[in-house]
Amino acid sequence: MKRETSIALSERLRQRVLSNTSDEAPGMMEEPASVYLDPGRWQRERQQFFLDTPQVIGFAGEVAAPGSYMAAEVMQVPIVVTRDERGELRAFVNACAHRGARVASGCGTGKRLTCAYHGWSYGFDGKLAGRPGEAAFEAPGAGTCLRSLPVSDRAGLLVVGVSPGMDQALVDGHLDEIAPQLEDLGFDRMQSVQTRRFDVAANWKLVVDLSHESYHFACLHRDSLSPLMSSHAIVDEFGRHSRWAFPMKGIEQALGGPRGDWPERPPGVINHTLFPGTVVVVPPRDAQLIRVEPGADPGRSVVFYSGVCADPERMEESRQAYEFGGDIFETEDLVAAVQCQQGLAAGQRSVLFGRNEPIVQFWHRLWADALR
Repeated sequence: MKRETSIALSERLRQRVLSNTSDEAPGMMEEPASVYLDPGRWQRERQQFFLDTPQVIGFAGEVAAPGSYMAAEVMQVPIVVTRDERGELRAFVNACAHRGARVASGCGTGKRLTCAYHGWSYGFDGKLAGRPGEAAFEAPGAGTCLRSLPVSDRAGLLVVGVSPGMDQALVDGHLDEIAPQLEDLGFDRMQSVQTRRFDVAANWKLVVDLSHESYHFACLHRDSLSPLMSSHAIVDEFGRHSRWAFPMKGIEQALGGPRGDWPERPPGVINHTLFPGTVVVVPPRDAQLIRVEPGADPGRSVVFYSGVCADPERMEESRQAYEFGGDIFETEDLVAAVQCQQGLAAGQRSVLFGRNEPIVQFWHRLWADALR
C-alpha cells in the first residue's frame, strides 16, 4: 500500500474512534424482499454480473513463478491459470481435449498439466504435449489444445472472463477505477494458503452483504471478532467498486506516535469489494478473498474463501489467521445468511439498511442500476 494512502486511512480510522462515529449514508434505505427471491432477477444477475462480466479469482502471487499454475471454478466452469516458462500469464478451461476431464487441481509448479483419466498432457501454453496411444489418433491440431480464456493480473489480482469470446480489453480494464488503491499491497508476491468452498442456502447478495457492515459485530461476533475489532468504519466508492475499513481496538494507542513511525498498513481490516461482489480482505498482514456466485436457484450460492501468505517464513502463522477468520465466517456469518434467506422466503416483505450501513446501500443501488 502506498505510504500516503496508508497514513490517510489510518488517520481517518483514528478520528472515527476518537469521535465515536462512522461514515454514514444520508438516510435509511428499504429494499423489497424480492431482490433476494425473484427467479427472473436472479437469472439476469447470473448472466450479466457473472457470465458476461470478468471475475476476480485469486492473487497474482499464486502463479508468480514460471511453471506455476492454479485451478479454480467460476459458475461451474473449471479454469486453470498458468505462468509459462517465458513468464506469460495464460488461462484455459480446465478440460482435457480428449474427454473433458480436468488437467489440474489445486495449485503448484511443474512442466505439464496432465489429465488423470487417460494421461493426455499439455504445456503451460495449452498445447498438447503428449498422449498415450498416439498412433490411435490423428495428428494434433487446434482441436487438441486447451481452450483459452482472457486473463489479466492487474494490481496483483487474477481476473478472467468465462464466457466464450469475451474481449481481452474488458478483462484488462475491469479494475481500472480501483487499481491505484490496490497497487503496492503485495498481491503479486502472496502465496496460497488454502481455499474453502461452501454451498450456502442463501441468495448470493445476502452473503456479500455480510462483508459490508460492522453493525453486527457486537451481537453476531460478540465472543469472536468483537473483542478484537471496533465497529467504527470509513467508506469510499470507486465507480463500480468500494472500500470499507474498520479498526482494531486500541488503534488510538497504536497511532499515538509520529506519523513516520506508524505501521506500514492501517491497524485494522480493509475490505475492497470488486464488481459484482468479490471481497478482497486486507488485514495488517496477508490477505483473503471471498468470492460469491449464484448457486442452483435464487436461494442458493457458492462461496469460495481463500487465504494467501505474504511471507513464506510465517506460513503457519498465516494459516492460523486464515483458519480463525474462516471459522468465524463459516459458523457465524454464513449461518446468519441462511437464517435471513429463510425469513425472507417465509413472507417478509422488505429489508432495511440503516444510515450506519452505507456500503450495503451502495451495492444494492449499484446492482439495481447495473441490471438490464
